[in-house]
Parts: sequence; structure tokens; C-alpha cells
Amino acid sequence: MTVATNMFEGLGKADIFQRGKFFQPDFDGVVIIRKTILKNTRAKGIAFIVEFEVEKTNHEKHPVGSKGSWFQKLQDTTVAFPAIRAWAAACAGYETNQVAEIDADEALRSPLLDELVNEAVSNPDNNDYCGVRLRLVTTQVKTKQNTDFTRYDFSPIIEAA
Repeated sequence: MTVATNMFEGLGKADIFQRGKFFQPDFDGVVIIRKTILKNTRAKGIAFIVEFEVEKTNHEKHPVGSKGSWFQKLQDTTVAFPAIRAWAAACAGYETNQVAEIDADEALRSPLLDELVNEAVSNPDNNDYCGVRLRLVTTQVKTKQNTDFTRYDFSPIIEAA
């Protein structure tokens, strides 16, 4: 029996799926931003994804040098945008409780922040966020639907003088 067409025509042009490795709840360490991605996923729609390299860790599942991801779906911007802005504020050196200072910083307001993050996902491997070191603490919480969710809390690294 001969097959008239090649079932695998175009296989060599197919994108290889990349799956993020998410941080376990109770991670507390220092991460370095390596990549910022905007991706349309099958299951969750469009998402903002940050890939990190672990620099310091308290968790055996995330050894120094390993990779990890933060995934923020953009389906509901009333949830996603505050989380992304808090991440950007940590990148700029602010704690999340410094609301007045964050609001006063022009780089953390529209339109400049919008442009910075858009530029970051346009150049995922080479942008102002790549190389930034952050403290990351993850905590397992329950959602309103009573499902487990890992919350990511970012804060700046304060170097000793």
C-alpha cells in the first residue's frame, strides 16, 4: 500500500512546545530574570511569562542554577495588570507596600510602563528586565473556588552598603 501524501509534511517547521517549570509553594530565594514572554497558550489563552534562573534557594526542587517560571494569564486584566505592575515595581527596587512611591514613579505608570513591558516581550532575551535579581517567596493559598494556587511575591534585592 502506498500513501499518496506524506502525513508528516511540515514536521520540520513545527514549533517545539516549551513548558515552564513553576516554583513549588514555600520557595524562598533569589532569582535572576532571563526571559520575558507573551504567549498564546492552548489552555489559558494569552499569558505573560517570566523565566528565571535560581541564584539562591531554600528548596531542593529548585537548586541553584535551575530554571523556573512565573505565569500570569491576561484573561482578566483587573487581576493580571496589578500583578505585573507589582513585579515591575520590584524590578525597579520597590516593595509592594510602597504604593505612594510606586504611583509617583513615572516609569511605573502608563504609558511608559506599558511601553517597557511591551518592549520586553518584543525582545524576550534582551531587555531592561533581563538580568534583574529579585527575591521570590511563593505561598500556597486557596482560591475562591477552593482550589490550590501558588502566589508569587517579588521584592527587590537590597545590597548591603
